[in-house]
Amino acid sequence: MLALVDALRSLGQEPQAVPWTVHLAQGWSGSSSVRTFHIYAPPRGRSIRPVLSRLHNAILLTNPASAAIEAPLVDERLTAGLDELRSLHHVPIVLGRDVPPPPARAGLDLPARDDARDPFLPDGLAGGLDLGGTGMKACVTRQGAVLRSSSAASWPDGERGIDSLVRRARALVAEVAAGEMLSSLGIGMAAPMDVSGRVVELSTVLREKVGDPMLFDDFGVRVATGLCSGPVAMFNDLVNLGRWRASQGARRLVRVQIGTSFGGCWIDANGDVSPVEMGRLVVDVGPDAVPHTYLPLVGAMKSYLSNYGIALHLKALKGSAGEGLDARRIGNQLADLLANGDPAAIATVDWMVATLRGVVAELHVTLPGISEVECGGSMLVGAIGRAIRAGLDGAAIRFSIPAQPGFDGAIAAAQAPRLGVSLRGLKRMEDR
Repeated sequence: MLALVDALRSLGQEPQAVPWTVHLAQGWSGSSSVRTFHIYAPPRGRSIRPVLSRLHNAILLTNPASAAIEAPLVDERLTAGLDELRSLHHVPIVLGRDVPPPPARAGLDLPARDDARDPFLPDGLAGGLDLGGTGMKACVTRQGAVLRSSSAASWPDGERGIDSLVRRARALVAEVAAGEMLSSLGIGMAAPMDVSGRVVELSTVLREKVGDPMLFDDFGVRVATGLCSGPVAMFNDLVNLGRWRASQGARRLVRVQIGTSFGGCWIDANGDVSPVEMGRLVVDVGPDAVPHTYLPLVGAMKSYLSNYGIALHLKALKGSAGEGLDARRIGNQLADLLANGDPAAIATVDWMVATLRGVVAELHVTLPGISEVECGGSMLVGAIGRAIRAGLDGAAIRFSIPAQPGFDGAIAAAQAPRLGVSLRGLKRMEDR
């Protein structure tokens, strides 16, 4: 593995290194500004891929309205690389110093904000459901304290279809409710949503198992009927998790999540939350970098720190002895192997640490002012989390693992209808 940050540091030290200047237009209309930064590298040869990978990461993390790059040399590889970036980001990306002006606000479907309400609901039993591509988790809280929690596989062998998912989600929520009527239910889902909280796209797993995103339009109502007497809210899981952390006072923090993919969001100095498709963050530009499963990206996080990527890496190390490894259970399998001192498991955790160092370094470079990276996911419960935390000690930014890395998504979901903060892209439904 050749970390992107190391590759660019090396290129920047070469005698022929010159600046490639990147301009990012941030904001819209009259409130826009342009952020400029330089990437030092030689004008040709092996520079193009690392430079464009850094540009890709900057666009991914900062979500600009448009971007421009001043290149010291223009050739076919640079032109082809920029075309790939345009297909991934769908924002204007041009060669030169003239950044395309941001479009006017009129006619844009900008994120809506609900009025802050504190408290939104009276005290009662709050339910939370965190629906991931591999597993689902549920909990109930009262006045913020977790009373009961439980988990189940999102897709047991042979299960598929929206009816199956509704049935099993209801069973899990009913289990933690333990016969008591919920006063609210929050549902966090690992899927992009529009400003109204409607699912607009599905992950690879959910697309395979369910098919049409529109089938989730009444998912919350179907899960809540008979179990909840109050409002139901649906939202992107990590956006809500970031909002919950912001309500607790977190600032200048990036949250990443190891799961079916590698998700994330970041919280700025004002407490505003920005979602990021962190699985697309490029950290490896070495010759053996792993291709993305379905995008024209090499060395992106989905192929590394996801259930799929970790299973792939551990299988390669174990050879024929790794035939029984399963991405859906890789966290438990890796923990068991680690407990038995398995050399491949130890090497895999070391590789996870090295990869996370690359993530931290990219965030440190691209999001100035970020002071902490928090990493969650069920896999980080126990020995794996302890080993990773120890391995990241002394990183460029403080690295932490939450107290309940497996269930904090469900806990945040339970609190969502009650938070006295602005709610974006949250779909409220009628009282049950």
